[in-house]
Amino acid sequence: MRIIGGIYKGYEIKMPKGIRPTSGLVKESIFNIIGNRILGAKVLDLFCGSGAIGLEALSRGAQSATFVEKNKRVVRVLMKNIKKLGCSDVDVISMDAMKLSLDSTYDIIFADPPYDMGYLERLIRKFNKSGKILVIEHSIRERLDVGETRRYGDTLVTYIWNL
Repeated sequence: MRIIGGIYKGYEIKMPKGIRPTSGLVKESIFNIIGNRILGAKVLDLFCGSGAIGLEALSRGAQSATFVEKNKRVVRVLMKNIKKLGCSDVDVISMDAMKLSLDSTYDIIFADPPYDMGYLERLIRKFNKSGKILVIEHSIRERLDVGETRRYGDTLVTYIWNL
């Protein structure tokens, strides 16, 4: 997996075993839809895995990124990816994203929870008003009745705009 745009374009991201990476097509589409809103944005990456989405955001001009991942083994790989790129203005929180308590708002919140585990409605209730844009990657088997949804094979990406 590589960073596909911005200042870190071409850098390889290590992927922990057992993690379902966001495809390059989906990642490119997400950032095309968000467009220049990423510039200077404060980003939260929930269920971040390798950090590919948050790192892509930083590469494309986000001001800062907070990564949330509960798997300690995966967090170690995430930390290596951050160090390799030399990213600054980064926070890593090692905990269950659904137990996270926010004391500030974010410009963009990315969430890529485990598929088909019933997280979607809970995510929206918990984080919708904490970000100007909430971007949720999910399975085609889980539908949402809010926001704008795009389909990429068996993957859906739902955008909830709170601008």
